[in-house]
Parts: sequence; C-alpha cells; structure tokens
Amino acid sequence: MKAWYVLQVMTGTEQEVCGKLRRTGVQARAPEQKMQIRRNGQWREETRLLIPGYVFVSAEYTPALYHRLAPIAGVIRWLGLEDGRPQALNANEALRWGLDTGKDIGLSTVAFFPGGWRVLDGPLREFEKQIVQMDRRQRRATVRTEILGHTRRLRFGITEALP
Repeated sequence: MKAWYVLQVMTGTEQEVCGKLRRTGVQARAPEQKMQIRRNGQWREETRLLIPGYVFVSAEYTPALYHRLAPIAGVIRWLGLEDGRPQALNANEALRWGLDTGKDIGLSTVAFFPGGWRVLDGPLREFEKQIVQMDRRQRRATVRTEILGHTRRLRFGITEALP
C-alpha cells in the first residue's frame, strides 16, 4: 500500500532531487506555498518552498526502494527510521501538508484586532495552535511543528482581512 514518507535532502536541491526521484518512477513533492514579498515598494505574490530541506515521497516501501533512493545525489536520509524502516506519515499529516492535491499552498487570511488576531481561513488554520509569532508588517506567521519527530519552524504567508 502506498504511503507518504519524508526524505531529508540538502537545502537548495529539493526540486532537483524531486526530478531525479520522478525519473526513477517515484512520486515526489517538495510542497510550495504562495507568499507576499515586498520588492521595489510593491507587494508581489511569489512561490517559495514550504519546508526547505525535505522532500515527500509517495511509494510502497520495500528495502529495495530504500536502497534505490538512498544514493541519489542530494538525499541525506529517510526520516522516522524505526528498526531500520522509515515511518510513513499518517493520512492527517499528508492532508495537512497538501501532498495529495499537488497544488501550491495558498495564503491564509488573518483578522487583526486590538490585543490579538484570529486565522479566518487558509492552510494556517491547520497549524493555528502551533503559531509562535505573527508578523503583520512582513505578512508572515511562524509555526513550530514536528515532522516525524523533528521539530521545524516554518513561515506561512498571510493576508490581512479587510475590516
């Protein structure tokens, strides 16, 4: 049965590793998200990697698969190894990272009010309890989450709800 696994890869090689994995017949994703970036005084929407250094792989795990993917240039290791076998993401985690959709993760809408904020919609709702910083000026929310036992700080793009 196919499941999603996580590979740690050299930062900056995520797309290259995905291409190499696809050429070997394995479905691979490096989730991307839309973010608002300010350049030359204008806000623009750009696509950025959501989790630098990680690639998600959908496959039926076998020892042969492990040994076929491990020597690919840029792959560091499989995450979540227990007894020499990588642990798969559960269905909720796969949905959370948008792995089955194949689409970029969009912006979240946040309402700000005196003394706080509230996430109205978007992917950030899945991480609302894990938000550690909300930066209204930079249009970013920082989240602390775990991926198979590895704690990561991720930044999500936000838009402000109109009053």
